[in-house]
Amino acid sequence: MKKARIAVAGCGWWTQGWHLPHLARNPDAEICALIEPSKVLQSTLNPDIEQIGKLAERYSVPAFDSVDEMLADVGPENIDGVLVASTHATHFDISSKALKAGVNVFCEKPMCTDPEEARVLAAIAEDCGLLFMVNNTANWRDNTIRATEIVQRGGGGLGDVEHVNCYMGSPLLWLFDDPANVGWVKPTGTMTGNGFGWGQLSHTLSWVFQVTGLIPKSVFAHMHFSKRSGADLYDSATILCSNGATVSVQGVATLPGKNPVASKQITNQVFGSEGFIEYSGDDQDPSSGSLLLRRHDGSTETHGSFLFENYEQEGIGPESLCAFVDGCRGDSNVWNGCNAEIGLRTVVTIDAMYKSATTGLAVEV
Repeated sequence: MKKARIAVAGCGWWTQGWHLPHLARNPDAEICALIEPSKVLQSTLNPDIEQIGKLAERYSVPAFDSVDEMLADVGPENIDGVLVASTHATHFDISSKALKAGVNVFCEKPMCTDPEEARVLAAIAEDCGLLFMVNNTANWRDNTIRATEIVQRGGGGLGDVEHVNCYMGSPLLWLFDDPANVGWVKPTGTMTGNGFGWGQLSHTLSWVFQVTGLIPKSVFAHMHFSKRSGADLYDSATILCSNGATVSVQGVATLPGKNPVASKQITNQVFGSEGFIEYSGDDQDPSSGSLLLRRHDGSTETHGSFLFENYEQEGIGPESLCAFVDGCRGDSNVWNGCNAEIGLRTVVTIDAMYKSATTGLAVEV
């Protein structure tokens, strides 16, 4: 089977530290082009960030200023996939153009930050029939797949989903409280707010919508903002879903410590008419939890250990990226843990959280 030829859009600190090395080490992948509109790459998170010319030389590939230029020069027939890791506000433009050209897309989270763009992108992804993945890495973990299967089981599982309780605590005060981290704390394009919601709760909400299948209907939220950066550091929201189920979501950016040494706290509980599942723990300690199903009939199931986000720098990348590479090589059975529809539900929910926190009113999505 051929190697997957992947073009990478957005060459910032995360791409240089994770995506590009992962793809370069994967024997089934080949980096075929870089796209970076910035003439000078800068990062407060990596003062030694390499410039695009040096990156192109390092990986022996051409570099382009735009996805249009890349598609015209390389030709979509010579590209199997585009990895979109550019700034949030550019995700829609790059992803939609790649899909329309007939190229699979792997988009960093969040899928985009504008609800209307998210709706259009989801429609394009559905119509074109190509592979579209949003890189919420927790959704590709084995126990996320098992949790989805338990919910889909209905009878004998947890029955009809009625309520979800979820919490994420992250040691990211250093990131969201610093005004210099503009991309993480200041809105760009049509973004409504920026901070912990877009930067972190996108992981939790994507997991919830993937596992439960719930569709958000309205959102009421409160937020507490950093006095230094203006970013949200504490988020609290209640989500009403189309089937009448409710979701309570809490987010905290101020756990002591700093990644990658410190870890995140995750609590995901899904309550149904026949029981509940819990998937909670420390995201850097697999022994800290497991997937637990407890039913009203007294039966229980326990599966595996606790694994949530995958941000390991070594190896060939998270399960999500490996699945995308396999899909680009022609494997039609890869698990898609976060497709465009799940990405859409996440985007409209977070956007509504920021609007509700501003107006003090519930927001329809």
